[in-house]
This record gives sequence, C-alpha cells and structure tokens, in this order.
Amino acid sequence: MRGLQVYFCPKCGYYRYYQLVKNAVCPKCDIKMRPLLIDYTKFMDMDCDMRDAFIGKEMLRYARPLTETITEPHKQYNNREEIGKLMAQIQQLETENQKLTQTVAWMHETIWQMLKEKKGLTTSSQEAAAAAVPSEVSGPVQR
Repeated sequence: MRGLQVYFCPKCGYYRYYQLVKNAVCPKCDIKMRPLLIDYTKFMDMDCDMRDAFIGKEMLRYARPLTETITEPHKQYNNREEIGKLMAQIQQLETENQKLTQTVAWMHETIWQMLKEKKGLTTSSQEAAAAAVPSEVSGPVQR
C-alpha cells in the first residue's frame, strides 16, 4: 500500500495528506498542490509553528518574484507589442496592395491598347471598303 504524502498549495499555504497525486487539488484556490519534500511521519512529529515555518519556506521557494507579480496586470493589458506587429503587417500589406494595383492598372492599359489597335485595323479596313463602293448622295431629292 502506498503511504501518505504531504501536499501544500503554493498560493495560499493550505496543506493536506494524500496518497495519490491526482487528488491533490487545493479546495480554496482550485490549483494543483505540490508535494512537500519531507516524510509524512517527520511532518507529523513537528509542532504547528514548525509546520507553518516549513510550509512558509516552501511557499517562498515556489513563489513568483515580486516584480513579476506587480507587472502582471500591466503585461495583461499592454498591447503595444501586438499593435507594433500589426502596424508593420498593415504597412507590408499596403505596399503589396500598391504593387498589385499598379499591376492591374498596367494590365488594363495593355488590354485597352490592344483593343484600340485591333479596332484601328478594322476601322481602316472599313474605310478601304467604303472607298471602293460609290456612295449615294444624301439629302432631299429635288424635282
């Protein structure tokens, strides 16, 4: 049979005895508890003050630095880096869009130029055909 082990919450200091790691969840903070690096029997032999001091040292060992704790809300709501990345991406997309717009304009210009040349060929052939056939006099007929 597996023996009991002492687990504690690194956030609030709550401690409890469990056999299985999966059961070690703090009921107050709802986070995973950490095992104490001491035997269950040695922990039970300590008085309350010694237990509190030992758990306090373990909490300090797992605690985050004060600067990290203080700057966490600032980091959570600070979006300057993301805004900078997005601005760079917008600039890149605008440059790409400008190149594509220039390409489309060049394509339209080329297509219209080809159509005008083709129309010019058909117009000159129509003029040649019209010159070969005598044209009728237009206007009112006089009697």
